[in-house]
Amino acid sequence: MRAILLLVGAFTVSATVPAHADDPGEPPKTFHKGQIGISTRFAVGARGIVTYENTVYCGKSDSAAEHGFATVCTGRTPLALDLEAAYGVARSVELTLEMRLGVERDFGTTPGMAGPRPFSLAPGARFFFSEAKRTKLFVQPSILIDLANYDRGNDFGVRGIEGLWIDLHRTYGIYFFVAENLEFSRWLSASFEGGFGFQGRYP
Repeated sequence: MRAILLLVGAFTVSATVPAHADDPGEPPKTFHKGQIGISTRFAVGARGIVTYENTVYCGKSDSAAEHGFATVCTGRTPLALDLEAAYGVARSVELTLEMRLGVERDFGTTPGMAGPRPFSLAPGARFFFSEAKRTKLFVQPSILIDLANYDRGNDFGVRGIEGLWIDLHRTYGIYFFVAENLEFSRWLSASFEGGFGFQGRYP
């Protein structure tokens, strides 16, 4: 009888006292609130461009066109590296600022001419949901400011990123994502990308 009472008492205590997140063998949930994050990511993708004027070159030639330039161009996006700064303002929200640096050059203003390397800024926010101990899903809407020089001024648009986040430690994690970009000032451009990234955080 005494043994039964001891078991009941132990069970009651264990049920009423919450388990600590830092208990041995129990990895803590990794939330980013109050942390500064630096991230790098790499993506490959496809793009379609529709020009507003038939005198504008968008990467493809068309011998049947009046000026020899296709008005609709499709192809692979130039390879680029994305660097991102982030700050966790809430348990599941980070403010972000992305900078894209081109590894490859894009098309130029005329066929055969080397163009600019991609360069853009994208301020936005990342929202986490379906959070577990180490994994979570996220969406990241951003405003896209395209500063690459095509002799037609800057371009503007919107960018969305969605993916799976895996925090390997409270100070770093990896993620896999897909992204959509839409630009409309210089020409109408839509692209779809997929890739992976790494983020380090402090403190």
